[in-house]
Amino acid sequence: MMDATEAVLIANENFYRALSLADLGAMQRVWLASEDAVCLHPGWPPLHGWKAIHASWERIFENQGPLHVWPSDAEVRLFGQTAEVTCIENIDTARIAGSGILQTRATNIFRLISQAWKMLEHHAVSLPAGGAKRVEPFSSN
Repeated sequence: MMDATEAVLIANENFYRALSLADLGAMQRVWLASEDAVCLHPGWPPLHGWKAIHASWERIFENQGPLHVWPSDAEVRLFGQTAEVTCIENIDTARIAGSGILQTRATNIFRLISQAWKMLEHHAVSLPAGGAKRVEPFSSN
């Protein structure tokens, strides 16, 4: 049986896999469909409730398509049925001329529901260029 920290890290990686693949179904499975859910995309106003968050992912995926995104420097803090993951989001923008790896600082909050860790909040803010080190992408299993 895996420990809670490992399970939360897997849930976090599932979020980034769904984001990378622009997979709305996978994103729906990651999130807790709750009015308490909150999402803050870089440069966006905060979104409250699963309905607004779902609509934002639809819009992002329609415009973005698949994009290589992976977490690094992930740290987990457990608070009973709630977990906080802080990490660096690495976004490979190589398809855009003159770009490279963009990075954001993210805080992801998960809640344990029916023995599954579901995302309740996602907050991401842009880091200044050179704000973090370049890291290699996670391997897909």
